[in-house]
Amino acid sequence: MDSLRILIIEDSLTDFKLMKRHLEAHFSPTISWVSTPDQMTAALEESWDLVLADYNVPHMEFERTLKTIKGRHPGLPVILVSGSVGEEQAVEFLKGGMADFVHKDNLARLAPSITRALNEAAEHRARVAAEESLTRSERRFRSIFDNAPVGIAIGEIESGRLLEVNNVWLEIFGFRREEVIGRSGGEAGIYMSGVQRTAIVKHLREKGRMLNEPLRLKRKSGEVAEVLCSAEILTIGPSCYLQMMLTDVTEELKTRNALAASQETLRKLYVAVNQSPTGIVISDRKGAVEFVNPRFSEMTGYAAEEMIGRNPQTIWQSLCEDGEVWRGDFCNTRKDGTTYWEHDIVSPIRDQAGEVTHYMAIKEDISDKRAMEEQLRQSQKMEAVGQLAGGIAHDFNNIMQIIASNAFLQSLENSSRGVETQHLDEICKAVEHGSSLTKGLLVFSRKTPVALSFLNLNEVVQQSRKLATRLVTEDIVINTTTSAEPLMISGDTGLVQQIIFNLVTNARDAIKGPGSITISTQRIENASLLPHGCEAVGQSFALLSLRDTGHGIPEEIRGRIFEPFFTTKEVGKGTGLGLAMIYGTVQRMNGCITVESPAAGGTEFRIFIPVAEAEQAADELPRMTERLGTGELVLVVEDEDAVRLALTQTLTFSGYRARGAASGEEALEAARRNPGIALAVIDMILPGMNGMETAQALRMINPSLPVIFLTGYDHDILEDRGIKAVVQHKPIQSARLVAQVREILGKAG
Repeated sequence: MDSLRILIIEDSLTDFKLMKRHLEAHFSPTISWVSTPDQMTAALEESWDLVLADYNVPHMEFERTLKTIKGRHPGLPVILVSGSVGEEQAVEFLKGGMADFVHKDNLARLAPSITRALNEAAEHRARVAAEESLTRSERRFRSIFDNAPVGIAIGEIESGRLLEVNNVWLEIFGFRREEVIGRSGGEAGIYMSGVQRTAIVKHLREKGRMLNEPLRLKRKSGEVAEVLCSAEILTIGPSCYLQMMLTDVTEELKTRNALAASQETLRKLYVAVNQSPTGIVISDRKGAVEFVNPRFSEMTGYAAEEMIGRNPQTIWQSLCEDGEVWRGDFCNTRKDGTTYWEHDIVSPIRDQAGEVTHYMAIKEDISDKRAMEEQLRQSQKMEAVGQLAGGIAHDFNNIMQIIASNAFLQSLENSSRGVETQHLDEICKAVEHGSSLTKGLLVFSRKTPVALSFLNLNEVVQQSRKLATRLVTEDIVINTTTSAEPLMISGDTGLVQQIIFNLVTNARDAIKGPGSITISTQRIENASLLPHGCEAVGQSFALLSLRDTGHGIPEEIRGRIFEPFFTTKEVGKGTGLGLAMIYGTVQRMNGCITVESPAAGGTEFRIFIPVAEAEQAADELPRMTERLGTGELVLVVEDEDAVRLALTQTLTFSGYRARGAASGEEALEAARRNPGIALAVIDMILPGMNGMETAQALRMINPSLPVIFLTGYDHDILEDRGIKAVVQHKPIQSARLVAQVREILGKAG
């Protein structure tokens, strides 16, 4: 045994020496001897392996000494060596912590007693150390358990009764400890369904453990907790327990889902911006471009890499300097130098502090829209012109009617007296020419349908040449070449002239400087000689050709020139309707039109119109040399006094009794007073009751009353309204009117 440090408390030196001898005989001790309280107090400051104490030491009662020693060194063995202590008292000391009792008369027992005491002390120290170690381990485990960053719960495997839960577990579910300890998780309501825990246990028994499996549980509040669950079955002795470790990822999942939603939104925005039908440009606050979308590149011809970093829109900052959105239209230039119109919306982009960090411009190419708006304005302008033309034509027709009627009357009077009527015939021809012009105005204003008549194309060309020369500049010469024989067609003089004038105007615009325009006609006898694609129907055709020395028409647009509103002229210099109207007019005359423009320059329009049959071409007006009427009463309803007077005089001169009425009301009054009215000539445009209403009212009085309408409407429109009547278009040739009256009254008789 190693050297023992032994403290002896003894007041007798003899007894001390005796004990020392026994000790040295069995051990290798280091011995200290004290006999007073102060000496003992000082000695207890040191470390000892054993204390031998006498019972009767002055001022040192053994029971107090034992308490003092145990208080300072709880594991230090104390042996009472005395000759005056009884057995019962010694037992009490043993209960108080004394290691053993040796009688001074039996010191032979001292060595074995010391050995046993030292062994017990060693065992005690080992046990205490083990207990302290266990306690420290338990404390560490408890600290780890309670302060773990994940929720931990331990419960019985079969019943599910919770034995321990840590703080994080309680925080996850919102419970207090006393609300769950001793209860199962199902009773606490943490599972979404009754089979959830059963499925977890089954999984553990089959696979041994569960690691970070996503799980949905319920909090005390009823909210869903998204957790990652790791679990295993613990076997402690005969019992099995379920240990679950839960990581709350609810907020993380919300953040992740929000991030995913944000990313999806950004993806959609990116796709929307890149697929936007409008150009989008984003710049920094100084105007340097940071982004352009593909549509911008399509509009401008600039690729994205050509624009990034450039500063083409320094005006944005000034436009949005007040933080307002700016909208406007302006003309821009593409990379290839061509111009286009765009509509821009420029808006500032702000950060969370409200500071402008960028600008965004949304650009829309509105070139087509502006062109359509311009076409609409031109169309509206033309509509207004048409309305005006219609009104003028109506009034002009009345004037022409007065002239024609009076010239006719004077011609009849001169003829009856044998006086020359050449000058009056010229007046009638002029009225006829004016009538064709007026008819053109009415067609243009949609006031009357196109009424085709038989005319000589050569004469129309020659008549049109003089006016056509006024449409061109002095350095442009107009030549006309017509066929030797008449070219009779079914057409309209005014519209044919419009064709010629429109083509002459276009040719003038195509000629830069001196040049010439050649208008010619010829007869085509064989339909096989018509150009390919020409659908004109007939055996022989009149060809009207107009050729100029202008710059020509590019091949790429040649196929579009007859489209409505298509024009190559500058804004304000063309409506895009001229050639479209020509095309429609030619089709109405059952013809076709072609255009040729050789590379050398110049343009030639060729119009093919079927030639009218000879018997159809005869359309001579009857010559009135005698009275045709036999006193029949004719009612003339016309609000223009001069027109009404001219018509009544013409009918009176022709042998009829004519009675005039300025309105529908006067006409009804006249019909009531004169039941013998044989025929009514009624103007369609009357104040108050219009012409059709007047005719209907007159037929209420006389159902069989024949009516001749003076109007711009055709027969179909009247028949659609239930009125069957003869129509004469103003200005009416007097001979034709009288002949019509004679024909109707002859049938009635």
